[in-house]
Amino acid sequence: MDLTTWTDGLYAGSVYALIALGLAIVHQPTRVVNFAQGEALVLGAIVGYEVLSVQGWGWAAALVLAAVAGLAMGVAQERLIMLPVRLSGSRFAWIIATLAVAMVAQSLYLINFSGDVLRPAAMISGSVHGVAWQKILVIAVALAIVAGYDLFLHRTWHGRAIRAAAHDPDTASLLAIPVRRVVVASFAISCCITTVAGLIAAPVLFVGPADGLLFAVKGFIAAVIGGIGSPRGALAGGLVVGLLDSLVAANVGAATGSIVVYLALGAILVAFPAGLFGKPMEGH
Repeated sequence: MDLTTWTDGLYAGSVYALIALGLAIVHQPTRVVNFAQGEALVLGAIVGYEVLSVQGWGWAAALVLAAVAGLAMGVAQERLIMLPVRLSGSRFAWIIATLAVAMVAQSLYLINFSGDVLRPAAMISGSVHGVAWQKILVIAVALAIVAGYDLFLHRTWHGRAIRAAAHDPDTASLLAIPVRRVVVASFAISCCITTVAGLIAAPVLFVGPADGLLFAVKGFIAAVIGGIGSPRGALAGGLVVGLLDSLVAANVGAATGSIVVYLALGAILVAFPAGLFGKPMEGH
C-alpha cells in the first residue's frame, strides 16, 4: 500500500469527520440526527464552483460566502426540522423532517446544477510525494476545527450553555440559558462547518448535486462509531471510516470497502454500545 492510499483515506475520513461533527453539534441539544447535514457539504461545493470557477473571485470570497451560506442554511434547517418535531409530538418526526429537507435541497440542486461538475480550482496547487497539497489542507482543517470546537465546548460560557441544554433543557431554562437560541446556533454552526468542509474538499473529492444523503450516511456511520455527540468521537469515527474504505477499496474493491465499514460499525457497537468516545447515557 502506497502513501497515496493512506492519504486518500485520511482526507476522506477528515470530510466524514466534519460531517459527523456537524451531526454531533445538532444532536447534543436536540437528540435529533440531521440526515440533511450532507446537503450543507454539497452547498459548499456549489459555492466554490460558482465563486471560483464561474465568477473567478478567489478563495477569500469563497470562504466568506460559504460560511454565510452555511449559517443561513442552518437557520433555515432549524425552522424546517424542529418546528414540525415540536408540533407533531412524535418522537420519530425528526426522521421524516430531516429526510424531507434533504430531498427538497437535493431537488433544488439538481434543477440548477445537474449538468455541472462541482470541482473548483484548488486553494493550494501542486503535490508532495504524489499527495496533493489540497488533501493535506483538508486533513489539517479538519483537525483544527474539531480541536477548536472541543475547546469551545469545554472552555467557554457558550460551550457550557450548549452542554447544559443537552443534559437537561428544562433545568437549563430555569438557569436563564436560552435553550431555543442554543438549538438555532447549533444548527447554524453545524451547517457552517459542513459547508466550509464541502468548499475545501470539492477540488479533490467529487461532490455531485445528488450526493448529500450519501455523505450524510457516511458521516452518520462515523458519528456512531466514535460516539454520537462527541467531537473527539466524530474525528475518530471519520478516520476509521475513511481509512477502512480507502485501504480495502484499493486492495479488494470499492464495494467490499463499504461492506467492511458496515462490519466494523457492527463490531464496534458490540464492544462499545455508545461508540468509542460516547458516554453510556448517549448510547440509549
